[in-house]
Amino acid sequence: MNENLCASETSQQPRCSRVEIETLSKTIGNNRQLLDVLNAFPGFVLVLNHTRQIIFANQAFLHFLGAASLAEVLGKKPGDALACEHAMQSILGCGTTVFCSTCGAAKATPPLLLHQPENGDAQECRIRQEGSGKSFDFRVQTAPFPGGNDNLYLFFLSDISHEKRRRALERIFFHDVANIATGMVGMSRTLCQKELDEEKKRQFQDVLHRYAHRLADEVEAQSALAAAENNDLHLQGKPCASLALLEEVVAFYNNIDNGRTSRVEISADAVATEFFTDPRLLHRILINMTKNAIEASPPEGVVRIGCEQADNNLDFWVHNHGCMPEEIQLQIFQRSFSTKGAGRGLGTYSIKLLGERYLKGKVSFTSSPENGTTFRFRCPRNIEAASP
Repeated sequence: MNENLCASETSQQPRCSRVEIETLSKTIGNNRQLLDVLNAFPGFVLVLNHTRQIIFANQAFLHFLGAASLAEVLGKKPGDALACEHAMQSILGCGTTVFCSTCGAAKATPPLLLHQPENGDAQECRIRQEGSGKSFDFRVQTAPFPGGNDNLYLFFLSDISHEKRRRALERIFFHDVANIATGMVGMSRTLCQKELDEEKKRQFQDVLHRYAHRLADEVEAQSALAAAENNDLHLQGKPCASLALLEEVVAFYNNIDNGRTSRVEISADAVATEFFTDPRLLHRILINMTKNAIEASPPEGVVRIGCEQADNNLDFWVHNHGCMPEEIQLQIFQRSFSTKGAGRGLGTYSIKLLGERYLKGKVSFTSSPENGTTFRFRCPRNIEAASP
């Protein structure tokens, strides 16, 4: 996958000079009535030129960035100003990487040479900031610039991060958790039947116990993710055994009814070694990696998990035989993105958040029709000695 592939014709155009940008900005600045309207707008409003450079940003946007003045963002593109991790990885900045082809901000941008954009359909833009690792969800829309300048247009950004998070949690608690609770109620009723023999009772008690374990696991997962996003998650480093962790994951999935016929196996060459990390978070990462692999596996598929030595690190990996389309690969770690419909999309995002920000490791994946899909988490052997 070529990460330097330009995403659009517009993004390949030379940027306007600083003098040109400042001249346009002064023209807008002289219209006090327009400035008052844009600054009174509760959301973020930018004025962009035909090369997507910022000519004006309202006070709400500057306050969000912590910028002291318009000069700090003048001439930048939206992703550059927001410190989008993909924009920061390219010397050409926002709009010039293959990842930008899936970005709602790019899709909302009027095509080059069509200088009179209609009021565009709202798009969604998911941004993960370089450095801080913070993730944001924006609703993006464009409109013609009032005043007859065909080279400028309005660019509206609404922060919908909390709305997206709320929908995801509603999906989890009103669907996933509700399904588990319904199963527990059914098992409880069955256990109350007097005609059950002792063997049947024991079997149903085992199933009920597994349902309870799953319910507690769902709550723990969301609690850990919320704490991680709020920087309230505290590491609890302990000695760990690699095979024991893998066996826990296999037992968790093979002992429950996941609605699928796929099974989870430990690779025969998985290394057995001891290391020092937070086992709760690593367990959560492996559970989510395996869950995604199960959901992507064909019927009767096998999901394999393993562990390899890698210098002073351990590589934990999960493999399935499915292949992700490139468009999905480009967005897989973004919060709120999901292949399973609206209100999902926290699984792979949490893998990266917990694995890289807290366990000081590195999350990656490969996916092809020939070799299937493998997610990897490179975990330091000693989290206390790992570089921040």
